Amino acid sequence: MLTEDALIGFEENGGFMFGKHNHVRDGGMTLALFLELLASSNKSISEELETLPPSFTTKDKILCKKEDVDIIISELSEQFPNADTTDGIKIVFDKKNWVMVRPSGTEPIIRIYAESDSEKNLEALMKEYTQKIKSFLDR
Repeated sequence: MLTEDALIGFEENGGFMFGKHNHVRDGGMTLALFLELLASSNKSISEELETLPPSFTTKDKILCKKEDVDIIISELSEQFPNADTTDGIKIVFDKKNWVMVRPSGTEPIIRIYAESDSEKNLEALMKEYTQKIKSFLDR
């Protein structure tokens, strides 16, 4: 957050950081900001949630060696040369549909994340990329 001068940051485990106040996860600050949003909007929690677009996310992991992770990311990078390779590879299909494949920093696994605007698309993305990764490992 400091390097990028980020206003906010999120972690997969639900951690939220608000850069103006501190650069670590802070549940109390998250609650205070959410309550401030509700107070200023005069809406209920359910009304605020209704304003969000539909979004479905999922994740999976596949056991593999570090060198296999590098091969998988390299193979995907060749197939998607414009993909973001900042932390693994993130393949964005459109504003609402993407897949990210990245190494775990702590385990001998590769993690697969996906987001879509429908559960059907999400399942298809995960199935396709899980199979693709397993096919790279079977070579």
